Parts: sequence; C-alpha cells; structure tokens
Amino acid sequence: MSVYKGAEIKVGIFVCIALVALGYMSMQVGQGLFVDKDTKKVSVFFDNVSGLKQGAPVEIAGIEVGQVHSIGLADGRAELTLALDKGIAVPVDVKAVIRTRGVLGDKFVELRGGSPEMPNLEEGQRITRSSSPADLDQLLQKVGQIAEDISTVSQSVSNVFGGEQGEAQLQTIMDNVRELTVTLNGLVQQNAESVERIVANLDGFTADMREMTARNKDQINDAVSDLGAFAANMREITGENKDGIQRIVTNLDRASGKLQTTMQAMQDVLGKVDEGQGTLGTMVNDEEMAYDLKKTMASLESVSRKIDEGRGTLGKLVNDDTTGKELDKALEGVNTFLAKQEQFKTSVDFTSEYLADSGDMKSYLNLKLQPTEDKYYLLSLVDDPKGRTETTSLVRRYKKDGEPWKTYREEEEETQEDGLKFSAQMAKRWNDWVLRGGIIESSGGLGVDYYLWDDRIRLFAEAFDFDDENPPHLKAGGKLYFLNNFYISAGMDDFASDTGDESFFTGLGLRFSDDDLKYILGKTPLPQQ
Repeated sequence: MSVYKGAEIKVGIFVCIALVALGYMSMQVGQGLFVDKDTKKVSVFFDNVSGLKQGAPVEIAGIEVGQVHSIGLADGRAELTLALDKGIAVPVDVKAVIRTRGVLGDKFVELRGGSPEMPNLEEGQRITRSSSPADLDQLLQKVGQIAEDISTVSQSVSNVFGGEQGEAQLQTIMDNVRELTVTLNGLVQQNAESVERIVANLDGFTADMREMTARNKDQINDAVSDLGAFAANMREITGENKDGIQRIVTNLDRASGKLQTTMQAMQDVLGKVDEGQGTLGTMVNDEEMAYDLKKTMASLESVSRKIDEGRGTLGKLVNDDTTGKELDKALEGVNTFLAKQEQFKTSVDFTSEYLADSGDMKSYLNLKLQPTEDKYYLLSLVDDPKGRTETTSLVRRYKKDGEPWKTYREEEEETQEDGLKFSAQMAKRWNDWVLRGGIIESSGGLGVDYYLWDDRIRLFAEAFDFDDENPPHLKAGGKLYFLNNFYISAGMDDFASDTGDESFFTGLGLRFSDDDLKYILGKTPLPQQ
C-alpha cells in the first residue's frame, strides 16, 4: 500500500510541476518574453490599428522578421513598437502597412520598399511612412448605400416598363435591337479584315489591362468604394436642387404656352391679309397695285435687254470676257481663302481624373487648333494636386564606438500644393497613329496615340519630366468617346515611379467642337447699352 502511495505522490508532484511550468510559459509567451532577445525596438504611427493584436508578426516579403511588441496611443494616433531581428537589414525609408492574411485571417504588419543605399533602422528610431487599411464598417456602409441606389434604380425601371404601355415600349426596344444586330452583322461581314485587326488590338489591350488590374487590385477596390460615395453625393445634390429642376419644367411649360399664342397671332394676320386689310393685304388684293407691278416688270425687262446688248457698266461686266476673267480670279481667291478657313478646326475639352492611390482629382483644360487633317496644336492647363516638388539633398555622417565614420545621403522634398502647369504640343497624324511632342505639364515630353473604331477609342502613352536622378513620368491609358460631347478615360499614371506615386485613374470629360461653340456663342445674348 505504501508503494502505491509513494508512486501517487511522485505523479502528483510531477503533475504540479508541469502545470506550474506550463502556466509560467503561457504567461511568458503571452507577454512576448520568449521572443529572441537579440532584437531592436522601433516605433511607427497608424491612424487605425483595429484588429491588430500585440504579438502579431512583422514580415518582409512574406518572411517573419519580428513581432508587435506593444500598442499604445499618442496624440490621437496609434503608436506601435516593433521588435525586429537585429540581423535583418531594414532601411530607414521603409513603409509599414497593416495587412490581413486571407479573407477573415489575422492581421499583421508588412514592411515594404526601402532603398538599399539608405542606412538601416537603429534602436529607438521611428518608421515615418505608414498606411492603414480601410475600416470594414465603412466599406459595409458604402456597400449598403450602393445597394440602396441600385434598389431605387430598379424601382424606377419597374415603373417605366410596368403595364401594357411599358410592355409595348419594351417590345419596340427589342425590335430596334434586332434591327441593329442585323445591320451590325452586315457591317462586320463587309469589314471582316478591319474587324479582325480591331479584335487583335483589343485582345492585346485587354491583356495589358488584366495585368494592370492584377497589379493594382487594392487601388481598384478603393476606387469602387469612392464611386459609391460619388453616387450618394449625386443623390444628395439632386435632392437639394429639386426646386430648381421644378422651376425649369415650369419655364418650359410657359414657353410652350407663348409659342401657341404666337401661332394664333400669325393665323389672325393671314386672315387679315386674305381679307385685304393692311399694306400686305392691299398688295395681294388691289388690282391697281397689280397693274403697277406689271409696269415694274416691264421696266426690268427693258433693263435686262440693255444688259444683254452690253450697254452700261453692268452690261460690260456681263458681256466683256476680260472683266469676267478678272472677276473669276477675284472670286477664286476668295474661295481659296474661305476653303482654308473652313478646314481650320477648333475644339475645347475639359476632363477630371480621379487618382485611386491618393484620392485626389487632377483636371485638364485643353484647346486644340487643327489647321489641316493631319496636323494640329494642343494647348493645355493642368491642375495637379501633387503640385511642384523641389528636392534638396543633404549628406549626413554618423559614427559608432570603435567604427569609422559612415556617410549617407538624405533628401528633403518641398511640395507646393495645387500647382498649375501648362502644356504646348505639336502633333502629326499618319492614318490611325499620332506622334506629338513639346512641353507636357511644364516639362519636355513625347506622346503617341492610336485611334480605333472611327476615332471613338483613343489609346495613348506619354513620357515627360525627364530627370537624371528619377525615372521619367510615364502615363498610359485609353479614352472612349460617346454622345458626341462626352468621353470616359482610364489608365495608369506615373507607373515607373520609384517613390510610390504610381496610381490607377479614371476620368470623365466634356468636349466642344466648332459647331458647338458657334451654337453656344450664337445663343449668348449681347449686353444692352
């Protein structure tokens, strides 16, 4: 019996020791004390660290290089202290980003970028570049607003096509679509070679767009969220201007009433003329006035006979070959001048582009002067939210105990917001290709355009702002023109940047041609003295 009790006592003591050790280890691991002691502590600030826990991993290129040592609050922002492995070289210009592993996975801190020639982070230093993820609640709220807008649109469509009249309208639309399909089929068969070339070009374009979309998936998601906010703003604007829209409808109703009154007055005037009232009525119904009109016609016949005989100045002009030739030359010169003026075309357009990465709007005001079909000049004013940046290079030295002096270069950038830039380019066109160059956004540059689908689609690429230290500013994208005066654009801006300025953009533009400008100026009232 004593043997069994001794064994039980030993087992009990072993279990107690194991439980105490397990509890101690759990507490130490929870406090992060089992992390390798050979670490360096650096800090970084974020606007939002929701979901990030103490002890979360810190990774570079998918490899864990440390952990989140502590999370605190300083000046209204979240301050993280990161414990990084001293054996890992982390440049001072690295960028810290909070990411999520998988769809519903844990959050961790990722370190991106950094220049190898820059010095490494040391104990107690701060990471100055950071980026916080979008809040899930905000995204869900925006999705809810978009769903509400879609519900409103679907209800409007139901109201339009509901009932027998709506069904008849829908059938008419389907018939028109069927006729359009037949017409397009015939057009495609007649232009099979051109269509194949267009399809090949579109295939290459879609491949490039797919690759570009994959590289900028996060920016596109942000752009979709911003579009939801834009739709909500448009709904709010429409609601705020409901009274103004009602006044426009009322003014149109008044104008139609005045037009009806004018038509009734014209009918009364014609009735009086038919009855012989007034001067015009007398001319139509008075026999004496008709006799005077016959005498006038006889006099005109006499004058025309004298002209035919070459008598008088007008007769010589009509019958003399020399005078006629000189007049023909003068008229030919006038026609040549008018033909050149007719070929000269002018257009004005305005476009705003949304930069998905920074959330800013970049606007362009363009004036196109086209003296011939294959040559034009392009003048532009550009409102760039990035402004003008001036870079100052500083050389700093530092020394550790027992080590030689080390030197590194540090650049300071001063940016003037809302910088207004200008462009002045000359362009030459060969078939569907256009080569242009000159000043682009206040710096030298070149551009190339390619037109598709009777100039309804324009693909473009341009390079400017050439600098010895930084890569040039490269921009590429496409524009789709619709409804004569509108176009949409999309593409990638500054995709060769080494400072993180690359961004996907989308835009909407409005353009006016010669005919539009003549119509607008013709309808503009002149000031009264």
